[in-house]
Amino acid sequence: IPLLDRLPFEKRGALVSLQAQDHYVQITTTKGQELVLIRIGDAIKEVGATYGLQTHRSYWVALDQITTSKRIGERGVLTLSNGDEAPVSRKYIPALKAAGFCR
Repeated sequence: IPLLDRLPFEKRGALVSLQAQDHYVQITTTKGQELVLIRIGDAIKEVGATYGLQTHRSYWVALDQITTSKRIGERGVLTLSNGDEAPVSRKYIPALKAAGFCR
C-alpha cells in the first residue's frame, strides 16, 4: 500500500481510517496514528486494495475495521475496531447502506 510507505515502520499495520486535519491527514492503522502532509483525496488514492469508503468530506474508513454502525437522524456514526467513531454525513449514507452498514 503506497500510503503506508509514508509512515514510520513501527506504525505500519492494517489501515483503519483517514481523517483530514487542515493540510494534513491523520492516518490510523492497527499499530498507531501518524499525521502526514497530504490532501485527503490524494491519501484515498494511495490506499491500494484496501476496501473502504469515504464517510464524510474529511473521513475515510476501511470497511473491515467497522465494528458497529448506527443512524442518528439523517446522519450516521461508525464505531471502528480501535474504538474511534467516524461520522457519516447524509451524502455518504447510500454507499454505506449498499455495503451493508447504516441501515
